[in-house]
Amino acid sequence: PSLYVDLVRAVRAAAPSLHLHAFRPQDVADLVDRGGLTRDGALAALRDAGVGTMPGTGVKILDDDIRRRIAPDDLEVDRWIDLVRAAHAAGLRTSSVLFYGHVESAADRIAHLLRLRDLHDETGGFTEFVPIPLPGHSSTVADRSALDEHRAMAAVSRLLLNDGIRHIQIPWTRHGRAVAAELLRSGGDDLGGTLLDGRVRPDAGVEQGLELPLADAARLVASLHRRLRERTTSYGTPAGIAA
Repeated sequence: PSLYVDLVRAVRAAAPSLHLHAFRPQDVADLVDRGGLTRDGALAALRDAGVGTMPGTGVKILDDDIRRRIAPDDLEVDRWIDLVRAAHAAGLRTSSVLFYGHVESAADRIAHLLRLRDLHDETGGFTEFVPIPLPGHSSTVADRSALDEHRAMAAVSRLLLNDGIRHIQIPWTRHGRAVAAELLRSGGDDLGGTLLDGRVRPDAGVEQGLELPLADAARLVASLHRRLRERTTSYGTPAGIAA
């Protein structure tokens, strides 16, 4: 279990200026359960070692009945909420997500969004919300029924969360460029990102090998009459880049 903290220290020693966005609530739970640390002790150890923010994944939807059906290895919902609340209190902001397109209903999606909104109203700790379609639940611009569903997901997320979680990230790797552009028109304001040459790595998983170089992202955004802005993980402006 100490590997979590040792890994962070090793990365920080090699790249002191690197922002570390790492360790899901599920990973923190593992550190607590196997490492002999309290919840707050585990979070403090990761923060003090150099973790800057955390991914708010580990539960696909905040409903235990659905979780038991589609992802029984995910954290129990109450424990996920407890860990995220504690992370925010420890100064570790997190992203938030919804994986949709399985057995959930529209009402289940709304309930998930409202729980996220309530938690953010309490802690102010979410940086963004990312609605993520499960593999196979994607569309093309010509697939109007599926596209309308994705548009509705982006639009309702914007309407319900806008007073608190201000950024709606569109996962272009799940949608493709054309649909991502449509979803930016529907309430999204963030394309997510890639590293280095624009290719998604490592070379494994459903998103591997997809590309969106910075110049292509700028062209996509310009077609919407918007300006591309590079950002930090917490939505600041990177050093050396004009705001």
